[in-house]
Amino acid sequence: MGFKAVVVSAALLVAVSAQGIQQPKVHRLHVLSEVRNRYAKTLITSRVGNPADQAQEISFDAVLPENAFISRFLIEMDNVTYEAYVRGKEEARQEYDAAVAEGRGAAHVAVSARDSNVVHVSVNVEAQKKVTFNLTYEELLQREIGAYNLRININPRQPVDDLAVEVRIEEQAPLRLVEVPRLQETNEILDTPDNATDPLARIVRPTPSSAIVRWSPTKEEQRQRGEEGVSGQLVVRYDVDRDASPNQILVSEDGYFVHFYAPPGLPPLPKHVVFVLDVSGSMMGRKIEQLKAAMNTILDELNAGDVFSLIPFSSEVQVWHPDVPLTFRHWQPGVSSAFNASAIVEATSENIAKAKNSINSFEANGLTYMFSALKTALRMSDAGVHSGGGGSAPGWRRHAPIIVLLTDGEPNGQVSDTDEIVRRITERNAESGAAIFTLAFGTGADYGFLRRLALRNSGVGRRIYEAADAHLQLRNFYRQIASPLLADVTFNYDGQQVDENSLTTVKFPTLFGGGELVVAGRLSSGTREPWCAVRSRDGNATDAVPAPAVVNVTSAERLWAYLTVRQLLDQDAATPNETLRTRAKDIALRYSFVTSVTSLVVVKPNATSAVNLDEPNAPGEDIPMSIDAALDLSFDDYDALDIDPDPVAEVVPTLADITWLSPLRNGSQVTLNINGTDQHLQLAENQTEGSFQNCTTPPGGSGVCRHLAACILPEFKERLDVFLSGYLCVVEDSFLGVCCPDATSVTPAA
Repeated sequence: MGFKAVVVSAALLVAVSAQGIQQPKVHRLHVLSEVRNRYAKTLITSRVGNPADQAQEISFDAVLPENAFISRFLIEMDNVTYEAYVRGKEEARQEYDAAVAEGRGAAHVAVSARDSNVVHVSVNVEAQKKVTFNLTYEELLQREIGAYNLRININPRQPVDDLAVEVRIEEQAPLRLVEVPRLQETNEILDTPDNATDPLARIVRPTPSSAIVRWSPTKEEQRQRGEEGVSGQLVVRYDVDRDASPNQILVSEDGYFVHFYAPPGLPPLPKHVVFVLDVSGSMMGRKIEQLKAAMNTILDELNAGDVFSLIPFSSEVQVWHPDVPLTFRHWQPGVSSAFNASAIVEATSENIAKAKNSINSFEANGLTYMFSALKTALRMSDAGVHSGGGGSAPGWRRHAPIIVLLTDGEPNGQVSDTDEIVRRITERNAESGAAIFTLAFGTGADYGFLRRLALRNSGVGRRIYEAADAHLQLRNFYRQIASPLLADVTFNYDGQQVDENSLTTVKFPTLFGGGELVVAGRLSSGTREPWCAVRSRDGNATDAVPAPAVVNVTSAERLWAYLTVRQLLDQDAATPNETLRTRAKDIALRYSFVTSVTSLVVVKPNATSAVNLDEPNAPGEDIPMSIDAALDLSFDDYDALDIDPDPVAEVVPTLADITWLSPLRNGSQVTLNINGTDQHLQLAENQTEGSFQNCTTPPGGSGVCRHLAACILPEFKERLDVFLSGYLCVVEDSFLGVCCPDATSVTPAA
């Protein structure tokens, strides 16, 4: 084999081997995505052939959206289908550790695509044979900035004979928007986004509430995109008519329901945004310049009536005042600048211009006193919440408090323990109730800590990738939270009509413009039209929209299961809780979702042991793989797959398990030193055995001489001296054999 395929793609990726073997050929790559009521089920099918005259390893890599769950995986080979199954993460880990302890290899593939998880699978394919991979994943599409975005990654690395993407959308309300922007051929956001429809996309509208999108370039059209064919992300954007269905409950015959809530026409709430900006030494260079560019754009997008504050921090925490210059030299630990009402500034054109001038003067130096900066931000937020007037922004009580923290490093200073920071900031924030949004800039930031801090404080955590478009990533994130419409939203259902234990989250800190709130649950027996009142901090939010429209649908159960598992895992990430984790695992196993608490295991063809798929084999080494080897496709944010033995079937030992064999092999020949003389014997791996010669085993029992691969005993697996002392025999005058006890029933390894 001798090659390593390391690429991220949502389709098949193949590579030419180091020995120059003809590369595998992608005959068919189909992606079919069915979207019903915002819930998308996507099937990737890749048919690949090995045109070479010898066997070689073929790799399948699929990039999935960050919030998607794999639900099915199949490998079809030689008219045999190998289907995966889901089991608990802990059980898989135990067996994985056992496999490593016994010397069987394991693989780890890191994710390199933005906001995604990667699946990597390799199989050994015989000469002139084909293999088909079928991967299904599911996700609930999130409405962001006024549209749902279904993203499909495509990167076959060669023109494909049969390349096709089909997306079928079916909603209960009329579709007001269906578009397919031009294929995005880079990870990075364009400064001037090209929203023109991709010329290869075909959109059909069978009904007002459905659409079919087809994208199937010919080989010539693929070559026009480059010598390696098409490569990029295809996005299908759509939205429903909000005037027709602003408050909709879908009820299925199995008793499950889902409630979508996104009222149109609400004016944005005025907000108080506290920008907490890391200007420590690690931000020096391109990062600080990108921060300046992003903030110049973000400040222009503040709404009339908003107020804002700026807190740059490093070894010192500074509070910006419109008429007081900031200093960035010879900082001393502590908080500088007087803390007073003038630090809460109205979003007027004059104040925004002054803020931009100050931001453009930022210099990066010092340490990362994050805890002090967050405490100062909470004091600022409290001042906005509790002040009834005065200062530059009378009536601050009406402003929704938002804190946006951006950092590229880990906290230091007097309080640097991340668990302690989360605990103390969360307790301190109970008074002001600010939503804290955290942005982890680059690989040096502790994303796990920042995400936990945000989840505990009614916000979300995001990664900002260190690239040329970082300022655009910052701008786009801010746009998602720029217009809060409702605060402290609660869905109140009639307790006699719904199973309250089945409900997903019913309390939301904020509804942002362009977004949507979703609740799912199960109805009590006999209920078909549940009653619900939606209330917010300022009163009854349903005053602004009609009562929920109840519509019957085929099924809402999987959507409920997906949303329940996703929210349970988020709650566990915020505050680790074994009960939440156990419930998430139970539901994920019931619905075959691959999550951070479950693993996907597929029986793998043509193998005899777990092997390391992330590293090339040693020169001259040809490690077979067992029919009982298994892939553990599990996800822990950016962790992808492990390879485990099958937990059900007994693992058959293989030649790869004999520790002394590999140094003595040269291809299919084995050289043994017997009584000072080298003897060369052939190694049979899958030859048919004929008649057996009788022999005597070391204990003096009766046996028959069989090919070594057919009778691998634990007595000599790791000890050559034990093998030579009595087990060695020769089959058909030239093959290395073993005197196998009569009572041992061992089938030859394939």
